[in-house]
Amino acid sequence: MKHILHSTIILLTFTIFFSSACRAAGKDPLNFMIKSNLKQSKQFAKQERKPLILYIHSSKCISSRTFTRQIVGKAEFAKWAKTNFVCMEANVTTKKGKEIAKKYGVLKIPSIIMLSFDTDLEYAVEMKLDSASLYNQFYSFLTANSLKSQIELMRETNGYTYRQASAAIAQSYAQHDYKKNPNGTAELMAFERTLHIHKLNDLYNAYIIEYTKLTADNKPLQTSVAKN
Repeated sequence: MKHILHSTIILLTFTIFFSSACRAAGKDPLNFMIKSNLKQSKQFAKQERKPLILYIHSSKCISSRTFTRQIVGKAEFAKWAKTNFVCMEANVTTKKGKEIAKKYGVLKIPSIIMLSFDTDLEYAVEMKLDSASLYNQFYSFLTANSLKSQIELMRETNGYTYRQASAAIAQSYAQHDYKKNPNGTAELMAFERTLHIHKLNDLYNAYIIEYTKLTADNKPLQTSVAKN
């Protein structure tokens, strides 16, 4: 009888503890993110060949708690982010969190830093409580990350230099964009293509040159068509 009672108490204690732990985990809106482990996050990103999102925040900061509640703590964001990125959160109330914030020169919280899996591309998100603006920045970075991978593939398979690969991609994009919008400006079209980002300067400059050349070469044709 004592043995049965003892076992029942242990089971009941474990059940209460487990239930409490589950409830606590459920209350953590950032439980889909790796906790302040940059080395592990980079390893996962490299294995998955996905870029990283680093969410740097403070549990004691009203702005951070608001941003977490309204943006990154949403179930739909978690689902989307896990599909496209490796996600890590760094709480600056901890020693590791402070070290990560210092490493990336974060002066305001909350902040989001995006990195390519090989860390060649880095982008600090302009923080706004506006989902459309944030998702535009996320998609832009994903595009840039994809472009960089495309350049690397052309270097490996065709023996191109970084500049040659950039020029080939820029020419293809500029020709496509010019057909759709012959009256655009080179800088605006490049911006819409998300080419003006750190480490993609060769691609950006090549696109500007190519689009400007197309505009200049076809200007007489446009003028004669307008007269007719």
